[in-house]
Amino acid sequence: MADSSTQAQQTAQVLQEELEKNAKRFQAVVDGFVVDASDPAIGSTPKDVVWKRGKSQLFRYHPQTAKTHPVPYLIVPWLGISRTHVLDLLPGNSYIESLLKQGYDVYLLDWGEIAEEDKNLGFEDAVFKILPRIIDRALEISQAQELTLNGICVGGTIAAAYLALEPHAPVRNFVAMVAPIDFDEGGMFKSWLDERYFPVDMIVDRFGGIPASLMAAGFKMLRPTGDIQAKSSLWLNLERPGAITSFKAMNRWASNYIAMPGRFFSQLTKDLYFNNRMIKGQFMLGGRKVDLSQISCPLLVIAARQDFIVPPLAAKGLMDAVSSEDKEYVELPGGHISVFSGRQAHRTLWPKIDEWVSARAE
Repeated sequence: MADSSTQAQQTAQVLQEELEKNAKRFQAVVDGFVVDASDPAIGSTPKDVVWKRGKSQLFRYHPQTAKTHPVPYLIVPWLGISRTHVLDLLPGNSYIESLLKQGYDVYLLDWGEIAEEDKNLGFEDAVFKILPRIIDRALEISQAQELTLNGICVGGTIAAAYLALEPHAPVRNFVAMVAPIDFDEGGMFKSWLDERYFPVDMIVDRFGGIPASLMAAGFKMLRPTGDIQAKSSLWLNLERPGAITSFKAMNRWASNYIAMPGRFFSQLTKDLYFNNRMIKGQFMLGGRKVDLSQISCPLLVIAARQDFIVPPLAAKGLMDAVSSEDKEYVELPGGHISVFSGRQAHRTLWPKIDEWVSARAE
């Protein structure tokens, strides 16, 4: 009888505590979404536009330390899909800010907002026209001889193609972050972009590329419960300081898709997802073969353990394809985006980047 009474008291206490937690959560929701319905500013780290070609721009971020590393740090992100604000989400939760605080001279390529008029933009434009110019511009401004090239997602695929075709480029280090290279290991995207069923030519002919609305629908189809999971996670973490601000910032970024140019999408789909031509040494750009074995600079390959967009094996394929003697593969916890912008990134990815690049600064 005493045991039953004790158990009932414990149950009542747990229920009371949960009710109190939920009351606080409801109040936090009211305060964060009703009383203050505004979104936080994202991508707010101070920067200057130091180069421009068409819609593409090169940003240089204002230094945050008295002394900077002698080797500039150039980030080449994904082309289309979404904006680059997630790399500089909020103060204290910003990959770019973390690099600046470690003393790096940081540059970021911004491809601009792609539209139908950009349908002819392809790998050739990125590799032969844009990357060489932004590298030269960054080196000129920083008065340096070489830089670290950090390609993220398909920005890493583009950077790998550039380095394969220009093995003597002034690039000291190459950091390939969640970058698809072995497209046979492309996971759900590989299944979705099945040559037998996916009408790439029809889509490109009709829209001139992948419009933002279709891009949004495609990513939601890949993870249809993503919005529910995000809101559920918010509810469980409402007591954490800054939880609502972080949710609003990420939700604002994740809801703003950008189109992908038709030619680039066609090459990405047909040459890479359909036929995996880059890792096979069969990918041709401007009449030249992209031979990844020509890459010999120090290489850091970063994969995310829970990445369903670029599974670890898709990123790891670069390791065996290059001839670099100094190369390292790191698989970190997180998904495709959270690996560099999640709460754990300041303990995992950011210190690893600084440790690896700093060791190769001289």
